[in-house]
Amino acid sequence: MKVLQLCKFFPPVPGGMESVVFELAEGLAGRGVEVEVLCANTARQTVTERRAAGYGVTRAGSWGRLLATSVAPALIGELRRAQGGCDVVHVHMPDPLAALALWLAPPSARLVVHWHSDVVRQRIALRFYAPLQRWLLGRADAVVATSAAYAAASPWLRRWAGKVTVVPVGIGDNAARRDAGAAEAIRRRFGNRRMVFSLGRMSPYKGFDVLIDAATRLPGHCVVVVGGEGELFERHRQSVVARGLTEKIVFVGRISDEELPAYFEAANVFCLASTLRSEAYGVVLVEAMAMGVPVVATDIAGSGVPWVNESGVTGLNVPVGDSKALADALMTIIDDEALAARFAAAGRRRYLEHFTANAMVDSTLRLYQTLVATSPPLHS
Repeated sequence: MKVLQLCKFFPPVPGGMESVVFELAEGLAGRGVEVEVLCANTARQTVTERRAAGYGVTRAGSWGRLLATSVAPALIGELRRAQGGCDVVHVHMPDPLAALALWLAPPSARLVVHWHSDVVRQRIALRFYAPLQRWLLGRADAVVATSAAYAAASPWLRRWAGKVTVVPVGIGDNAARRDAGAAEAIRRRFGNRRMVFSLGRMSPYKGFDVLIDAATRLPGHCVVVVGGEGELFERHRQSVVARGLTEKIVFVGRISDEELPAYFEAANVFCLASTLRSEAYGVVLVEAMAMGVPVVATDIAGSGVPWVNESGVTGLNVPVGDSKALADALMTIIDDEALAARFAAAGRRRYLEHFTANAMVDSTLRLYQTLVATSPPLHS
């Protein structure tokens, strides 16, 4: 079987969608599937590489970004080349460029649309993109949703419910990469205080402004450490300085893949303060749970986040945008070591039961096999 993964970007570019494509490519290649990844580059030139797991990655030259979408016309020609002989083209949405490329170079292979999120914030852009998105969903042989909750709430997916298969996002197990020495060094760096850890791209829907407000309510023996970059990074950093919170909340910027497990290990609790359904799942929650870290997240209606973090079992969920409730939940876990340990253990179990990379890859491969066994293609 030959499969093309079509996506926005690919690691080392960070992001939840990028991590999903990475795990799929690695896992499928390890199961004997011929895999190629096609995405946009972050530079003008088109480059191709061969990964150690045995699959190729082509990054189409890009002129930059417009409305969070890469302007990479080279992707269209690369798609025509890459889809030759494919049994399945698996495209990851939302990505207007990929949708346009598929419209201009429609595949004869089975088409799987992986629905990571609705377009929530960019309503003006959606007016122009909506017809293309409707065409893509209509053309799809199958649609993958990351949770039943998101599939049920999405106005886009409800119309195509008969095509939808739920495949929870899974990640590799970083617990084996624990490094007690590195974690202890991080704790010392922040004065051996009780550590709240948060991680994500600095975008408006991520709720870091709410987390800053919550930090004002935390006692002096706590510190909030935030990793990640993005368009709001400098604004958040300046807000912390202006409010005199530099000892209470620290934005450390991008954390490398090598360093990340130590940050989770050093943390007493992980926090996701996102405010919109753009946060459809919260892959970072799974990362925390895999490392045995209790979680505080937001109860985003119609999102998979409250399903991933089972409130009262793996952590606590609080109302969206409520900085006091967020601070109270963080302190509930920090102040009760027995509760924290119970949440941590339950999170680790939930990861092993539902959120491993192997489970995601196996479910995806079964979907491919079902589609390929169906003749003729569902769209013909």
